[in-house]
Amino acid sequence: MPEREPDVEISASAKADELVVHEKPEIEETTHTSPDGDSEIRTERTNLPGSTEPGAVYRDIRIDHRLAARLKDEGD
Repeated sequence: MPEREPDVEISASAKADELVVHEKPEIEETTHTSPDGDSEIRTERTNLPGSTEPGAVYRDIRIDHRLAARLKDEGD
């Protein structure tokens, strides 16, 4: 993504003392900008692996998620 600030940014955070996974989650993320532009998704996890397993217990977890999009300038 270019260095200028995004035109739209959405951020969310969640934390829990304990998380019990009952089923393996199916996650799909897509982004789209209209008209043309650039987008970025970033997720940072603390004490939670990228792939969780059913029956696992994770403690003191935090998830920070950010979606940013930038429309192209007319000169791009």
